[in-house]
Amino acid sequence: MTEREKIAARIRALRAKTVENGCTEDEAIAAAEMLAKLLAKHNMTIDEAEMRASPFEQHSQSHEDRVGERLWKIAATVSELTGTRYWTSRPGVYPIEITFFGFAHEVEVARYMLEICAGAMRREHARLEREAWPRILRRSKLLPFLDGMADRLALRIRDLIPPKPVGTGLMVLHDELGAAASPKTEPLRARGSRNLETGYLDGLAAADRVALNKGLTGGARQAEALIG
Repeated sequence: MTEREKIAARIRALRAKTVENGCTEDEAIAAAEMLAKLLAKHNMTIDEAEMRASPFEQHSQSHEDRVGERLWKIAATVSELTGTRYWTSRPGVYPIEITFFGFAHEVEVARYMLEICAGAMRREHARLEREAWPRILRRSKLLPFLDGMADRLALRIRDLIPPKPVGTGLMVLHDELGAAASPKTEPLRARGSRNLETGYLDGLAAADRVALNKGLTGGARQAEALIG
């Protein structure tokens, strides 16, 4: 534990000394005064002290289908939105594995949003597979359709990313803590889209019908606070 982490732990302990937690009024006042002095002396905020106590989490998903081959595009922008780090298995390695790493609440949001997008793409994939086209025509449309969906979903998620706040060290600290704790792994996949082939525009339109707001309010508890 670094010296600054020790100070952060002491600040959290002092902050917990309240009347509600069983301290006397005099004890709570004394703790508050000491807390104020520590914050000023070490140029630390309550937010920094709390961030240093947040647990990191890693979540991996495996995919063995055509949808999974394209989810890295969405994972990249989900990673930007949530402040997580992400990486994938190497090209040609199956099943395809996508991993998010970050604070627990960030990873929860990232996982949930990727599941929404993957579910929507698989439903559309199944619908197209049921269409009564000759097999060769169905395949010629299916792959660019999925490319279009992945590209458009990634763009829509990118549009949700708020501007980074100016004049605060919390974002810098956030990135430093994540970089120090995460495995030294980088994103890998980068295949281009079939954006000139039949079906790509239909995939864009299908992506516009996906309710991404479910990923922000319906199943990830701290998502609203995460994106401000």
